[in-house]
Amino acid sequence: MAATTIPARRRFLPVVLDSAPRRRVGLREMILLSGLWFGISYLWNPLALFILPGIVKDLTHPVTLHLGILTPTLNKNTYLAVLEGLGTIFAVVWQPAIGAISDRSMFAIGRRRPYIAVGALGVVICLSLMAIVPSFWMLFVVYSALQLFSNTAQGPYQGMLPDQVPEDQRGQASGYYGALQMVGLVSAAVVIGILVPSNLRWISIMSIALVIAVTGAMAVFGVRDVRTTRRSTESLGRSIALSFVLDVKRYPDFAWLMVSRLLFLIALVGIQRFALNFLQDAFRLSDDAAKRDTGYLIIIIVTVAAVVSLSAGYLSERYGRKRFVAAACLIGALGAGLMIFATSIPLVLIFGVILGLGFGIFLSVDWAFATDLIPKAEAGRYMGVSNIATASSGILAGFLLGPIIDIVNKGTTGAAGYRVMFGISAVFFLIAFFTLRPVREIKVD
Repeated sequence: MAATTIPARRRFLPVVLDSAPRRRVGLREMILLSGLWFGISYLWNPLALFILPGIVKDLTHPVTLHLGILTPTLNKNTYLAVLEGLGTIFAVVWQPAIGAISDRSMFAIGRRRPYIAVGALGVVICLSLMAIVPSFWMLFVVYSALQLFSNTAQGPYQGMLPDQVPEDQRGQASGYYGALQMVGLVSAAVVIGILVPSNLRWISIMSIALVIAVTGAMAVFGVRDVRTTRRSTESLGRSIALSFVLDVKRYPDFAWLMVSRLLFLIALVGIQRFALNFLQDAFRLSDDAAKRDTGYLIIIIVTVAAVVSLSAGYLSERYGRKRFVAAACLIGALGAGLMIFATSIPLVLIFGVILGLGFGIFLSVDWAFATDLIPKAEAGRYMGVSNIATASSGILAGFLLGPIIDIVNKGTTGAAGYRVMFGISAVFFLIAFFTLRPVREIKVD
C-alpha cells in the first residue's frame, strides 16, 4: 500500500493518493485486503452446487421439444445451464465496464470503495428475494440482478491488489487470496451442506447474505482505498467501450494467459457444476445423500487446494509462475481423466484430492501471473477483462456440457453422460496447458 495517507478527516474511510509509492503489506492488511474473496467464494460455489440445482428442480419439469427429426428433452441440467449461462452474461459484459469506470473515479473516499458498498448491498437484497421466488422465470430475473450487483463489487475490488501491493509481494498476496477463497469454500460446504439437506434452504441463503454483508464491510471500512488525483482525459463512453477491448499486440502474454484460464475453468466449472447430479444419478443416491457426499467431495478438494495455495503463491515468486500454472493444467487433466473410471464414492473422493491439488496451484498462481502482465494504471479494467475468461467459462461449460450430459444419458443406461463430461474436461485441461506456451514471464509497469 502507499505510504502517504490523506488527512485525518479521512480516518474513518482512509485513502491513499494514487501518486504515493507502494509500501510492503503486513499480514493483517493481507487478510483484510483478501477478505471479500472469502465472501465471494462462500456466495457462488454453494449457490451453484447446492442451492440452485434444488430450486431449479422444484420450479421446473421435463419438456420435450419437437424440432423436425430432433426431439431434445429439456431436463434439470439444461434448465440449470440456461439459468446460469444467460445470467452470467451480465458478468461478462458488466465487470470490465465497471472496473474501467472505477479506474477513473475520483470519489473522495476512494475509487473502488463506493462500488463495493453498492454491490454488496445489492447482493444481500437479491439473496433475500431468491429465498421466496415462485417461478423459474422469476428466479432468472433475480439471479441476473444478483450477477449484476456481485460484479459491481467484484470488478473494482479486483483492482485493489495491483493498486496497493508491491510486485515482489504479489505471489504472497495471491496465495492469501487463494487460501481465503478455499476457506470460504470449506465453510460453505460445511454450513450449507448441513442446512440444505435439512430442508433449511432459506436459512442457508440468509447465511450467505450475512457473510457477504460482513466481508463487504471489511473491504469498505477495513482497507485503505486509492484516491485518483488526476482526471482522465478520456471520455467515460470511450473508457467503457475500451473496457471490452484487449490490446493483443501490446499485451499478447496476458491474452494467451486468459485463453488458458478460460479453457482450464471450462473444465473445472463443468465438473463442479454437475457434481451433485453426477453423484445422484450415477450412484442412485437420494437427494440428501447426494448433497452430503457432494459436500464431502468439495471439502476434500478445497482443503487440499487451501493447503497448496499459500505455498504455491510464495514459491512462484522464486521459481516462476508459468511452470506452476502448467503443472496445475496437467494435474487437472489427470484428475478429470481418473473420474471417468470412478465406480464408487471412495474413488470419487480420492480422485477429488488430485483435482484439489491442481485447483489450489492454479487459483493462487494464475491470478498473480495476470497482475504481472497488466498495466497498473488500468488494473480495474484489465482485471475486469480477465473476468470475461472466468465468467465465460461458466457460460460455455453450462451450454456445452449440460445438454451433452442429458443427451448421452437419454440414449444410454446409467449415467454415461457424466463420464463423457469428465473426458471432455480432461481434454480442456490439456489444451489449457498447450496454450501457455507463448506466454512470457514479464512484468508490465
